[in-house]
Amino acid sequence: MYHRLSLVLFVACGSVNFAQTQRRVGKLQEVFAWKQLTFDIDGVILTQDRDEPVGGRAKRADRWEWSGGGSSSNAGGSETVNSTPGSSSGSTESDQNRFFIQYNNVPMGTERVGNRIFVTIPRRRYGIPSTLNYIEYDGSPTTRSPHLKPYPNIREAAELTSVYRTRADSCGRLWMVDTGRLELPVRQRQLRTPAIVIYDLNTNKRILRYELKSSDLPAENTPTGLASITVDITNDCADAYAYLPDLTTFGMVVYSLKENDSWRHQHNYYSFNPIAGNLFIANERFQWSDGVFSVTLLPGSEGCTAYFHPLIGTHEFSVSTCVLKNKTISAERHYHSLYSVIGDRGEMTQSTMHDYHPGTNVIFYAEIGRDAVTCWNAGKVLRSSNVGVLGRHPQRLSYPADIHVTDSEVWTIANTLPRFGYSRYDTNEYNFYIYSGKIPDVIKGTVCADSTNSIMFND
Repeated sequence: MYHRLSLVLFVACGSVNFAQTQRRVGKLQEVFAWKQLTFDIDGVILTQDRDEPVGGRAKRADRWEWSGGGSSSNAGGSETVNSTPGSSSGSTESDQNRFFIQYNNVPMGTERVGNRIFVTIPRRRYGIPSTLNYIEYDGSPTTRSPHLKPYPNIREAAELTSVYRTRADSCGRLWMVDTGRLELPVRQRQLRTPAIVIYDLNTNKRILRYELKSSDLPAENTPTGLASITVDITNDCADAYAYLPDLTTFGMVVYSLKENDSWRHQHNYYSFNPIAGNLFIANERFQWSDGVFSVTLLPGSEGCTAYFHPLIGTHEFSVSTCVLKNKTISAERHYHSLYSVIGDRGEMTQSTMHDYHPGTNVIFYAEIGRDAVTCWNAGKVLRSSNVGVLGRHPQRLSYPADIHVTDSEVWTIANTLPRFGYSRYDTNEYNFYIYSGKIPDVIKGTVCADSTNSIMFND
């Protein structure tokens, strides 16, 4: 009996270890994966389409005034890709009052904060119960495909229209941009003015909604380009700044929490490189024209340096945050010379987000061009030979949409977005993945671990 039990335990443990091994991509460990997303809303589990709201929530036809507003659907940008006819459900006017259309829920951003993993679902179709959600996580996932819970709850989650990505700061706050826009394939609708929204993670209460000014939004389709946010805090939690890349109309919006004011910077480096615009992802060929997409902060001689890049391009650029924090400096004659070219990552290295880990001086990239997560030690010259591949897979890392560093971990999410936009997901296979890795482990043995070169800053 003892030997039989030991054999069962061995087989069971072996199966777990085998599954965990199979769920690795390079140096990254899969944490979660979904064929389609499901929700836990006030104890009601949504695993299939549903017309009626959950939790006493008002019908969205009343809550969001679906009939108001309207715009051209050809707004550009990877995150607002238009579908081919019949490529997805829930995009017709007859679906506008439906509470949950499972196929239409595509996760875009992820971020671990303490014992929660936040997952965002921008509204580009009908049938999305909540754009900001979370998963309870203690470091040992109990299921491969957990249900999402609206944050902070289903009633207050209705105050947000569409969020692409979040970022938590060191002061216990969660920042995001609510684009205020329904990015439907037939007719986009601007329901509210785009706004910076902040939640207190200790109380789970919203503490700020700052609506952007008309001078921050130079074109009708600018809100479609407000897909990420970077928070800059030095010593004072009240003196925080947020940097909002605008990938659609190629600029940078800066917000000061202390002044409760915002302004906009323009520069040619915020645009895209047309040579890098031909993409082949998820067996789909297409062209995009997304400009500045991601900002990460590195220490510099004058405080911090903002490193940034467009999605359509392979170069990295920099500018001192002192420049970004100056409302009027763009009017000065030398303004354009204050930006620098850091280097070129190499062919097919188009990247959505990137993030910096100060302990190792390494920047991590979510590369859509190679279906990969990569790294670069910022103490080295930026060129292809100094970029290390940490994980790469044409299906399980197809379109890594977000990446961020939390303490000593790197987290990323992949969603095969072009398949949703140009063809159709196979809902019998896994389509969405979240991965993580301990930074010392993932960079060990790579070109990124070599920090013998002196650190170079570009202010």
